[in-house]
Amino acid sequence: MYRIRPHLFSSKRLRTVGMLAALLVAGACSGLAGEPQIVATIPALPTAAPTQAPVFPVSAPDLALGQQIYAARCTRCHGIGGKGDGPLIGTGAEQIPAPRDFTDPATIRDQTPLDWYNTITNGRLEKLMPPWRDALTEAERWAVAMYTYTLSYQPEQIARGQQMWAEQTGAISRMPAQSQLIQWTDSQLVEQLAQALGGPVAEYVESLDETGRAALASYLRTTTLSNAQVIGSPLPDTASIQPQPAATEEPGAAASLVGSISGMVTNGTNGASVPSDLVITLRQFDPDFNVQTRETSIAADNTFSFADVTLREGYTYAVTTRYQDRVFWSDLTQADPNTATLSLPLTIYELTDDPAVILIQGMVTQIIAGGGELQIAQVVNFANRSDRLYSASEQVGEGQFASVRLALPQGARILGFAQDEQRYRLSDDQTTVTDTAPVLPGSGHIMHVIYSLPYSGDLQIEQALIYPVEGAVRLLVTPDTLSVNSDMLPAIGPQTLRNTTFQGYGAELNLPAGSTLRYRLVGQAATATADTNVSTVLASTLIPLLLIVGGAVVIGLGLFIFVRERRSARATQTVDQQTLIDGLIRQIAELDEAHGAGDIEEAAYHKRRQRLKARLAELMDED
Repeated sequence: MYRIRPHLFSSKRLRTVGMLAALLVAGACSGLAGEPQIVATIPALPTAAPTQAPVFPVSAPDLALGQQIYAARCTRCHGIGGKGDGPLIGTGAEQIPAPRDFTDPATIRDQTPLDWYNTITNGRLEKLMPPWRDALTEAERWAVAMYTYTLSYQPEQIARGQQMWAEQTGAISRMPAQSQLIQWTDSQLVEQLAQALGGPVAEYVESLDETGRAALASYLRTTTLSNAQVIGSPLPDTASIQPQPAATEEPGAAASLVGSISGMVTNGTNGASVPSDLVITLRQFDPDFNVQTRETSIAADNTFSFADVTLREGYTYAVTTRYQDRVFWSDLTQADPNTATLSLPLTIYELTDDPAVILIQGMVTQIIAGGGELQIAQVVNFANRSDRLYSASEQVGEGQFASVRLALPQGARILGFAQDEQRYRLSDDQTTVTDTAPVLPGSGHIMHVIYSLPYSGDLQIEQALIYPVEGAVRLLVTPDTLSVNSDMLPAIGPQTLRNTTFQGYGAELNLPAGSTLRYRLVGQAATATADTNVSTVLASTLIPLLLIVGGAVVIGLGLFIFVRERRSARATQTVDQQTLIDGLIRQIAELDEAHGAGDIEEAAYHKRRQRLKARLAELMDED
């Protein structure tokens, strides 16, 4: 592609450029309804495409659909064969700089499919390329992106690549996810797969010349596309193009249909209204935790709607909005592929930073003694008694505000957190953990902390309670050589969780804010033997335990402890996996939201997101 240089044009040619620019922007490559939005002027200087999270195709892009769209909308500029010689480009003295030749392999050499898709979506007005964001759906943009990306492929080249690959590796069992493929150039695609297989395959790829690698790339790329047989075929007659029914799903593929998602925004704070300028973001999560987003504004009646949404089995959908620098969520909902509509109502709240609205509804502390210390996992269930979102104005990190706090016993040393550790902040004196997740009205806000205390056989533990307590408080202690002396927490007998028996202590407490939880732990700690099931607490392995007290679940998400088993046996999870997975998905999307708003530094954003996705992958494998 070329940059327009006005000083190279005569006045006559400039007039031609102006007229062509108007045609290109107002009705570029037109012929069907739903053209790009008219833009009044062409910017004098190039403008960068807006920063955005990658948008991944939710299914294999359909080259047959892409060919149809190209034939109907793109040939007047790019030409019937894709050489950049469409009639709007002109000839001779009236010719303007032509688009690049799609049939030339050099055109895509340094380009990824994602680059291609973003250009189609956002346009390049300085090069007279209009945006197609509002004229084509995501699936249509991916289809035409991959059709034009593969215009330099030849059928015989693809056949050669298939033969070369089969001779080295046999049939392809599984290609990487689309989220990876679209971010690789063709040469990177070949290199990545060769490195993954290693050995003779890597040596073979290393020995290939540019032509051989291009053949391999063309074959490998087409295995991830639908209707790749159209490569090399002539364009269809645009007059004969009719709307096509949805493609038949391949065996084993997730069912889907095109439908709509709608809802209404309400303000849950008594007497408060919904701002008229709210922007609603639709978030669609695939099974690999990749997210696609779309935005819309609310209508005058506070409703919103997204049309032409692919509702796919196994995908999770939610809507969010940013209000008062906080992100509010609808429920995370999986679509029913047999129903064409999905309702996602959304509630926002006004803010409060008054700690008097917070109370502790449940608290469970699990203690394992061994190796000269106590390893303690503590779960606290907070409730917000107001009709406002509890979140302080104090900023404690990039895009993060202080929320509820948990005081640690004197001498405690933090070992880790069962959720994303970036969510928490530890005070400089190591005595208080601050949560940055705001507390919605109602109950169910969970904090998980894991810490240690030195132990030599007798320890008085005192923990300050910043908020009032109105609910069950429990201690679970192991081994059985330990006992707890406490006026506040009498013995309630052995508690068996999975295959481990704990000595249980607890009571229903009603304590004011500022009280202190006191108990004395005495007895011999476990010695490290070959039969010791739990020897120490580490921040490497998660074992969720669902706590049942009196037949009722007191902590919805369960207690997380970090445990190392001497024989590295894998423990079974009994926690509600989907609840935790949903929570982590929300953290990813909230992180994306903060990054998009410029609230988080780039390196910190990528590091935090990688950790969250790794934890999600771990949970999905365990599930």
